[in-house]
Amino acid sequence: METIKQIEKKEKELKELKEKLREENEKDIWLNIPERKIKITNKLQFTGKTYPEILKEVDESEIADYNLLQDLRNEGFKSNWEKYGFLKDTWAFVPNLDEVSKANGKVARFYVYSGNADLYCGYDSGDSGRTLGVFLIKKLGDKK
Repeated sequence: METIKQIEKKEKELKELKEKLREENEKDIWLNIPERKIKITNKLQFTGKTYPEILKEVDESEIADYNLLQDLRNEGFKSNWEKYGFLKDTWAFVPNLDEVSKANGKVARFYVYSGNADLYCGYDSGDSGRTLGVFLIKKLGDKK
């Protein structure tokens, strides 16, 4: 009986340590953008998953959309690659802006190259890749 109590105590301590580690790691992946009242992950999340799989874990409203990523890319290109350089050479799912392709089950991807960017709204929803994921966003102040 004493051994079981010790195991339960150690499991509780391990759970607390894992939560603390998750919180510490999460601090490193968020970039605050106070002028937009948001924060964005500075690394792709959910790489290797399809868009429908990602949507099982997060709401689409938590995924950075094309307009935001394009604006940040343009701002970085003009003057601030130190802040927004994480967008260079990334390939991200974004919420599909094209209602017709979305209705046909297609997903959108946004690719940022050094010299240009591409938005394509007709990819198969089953596509995935180890370098393909999403940038998450939160309103500043949200604890979620």
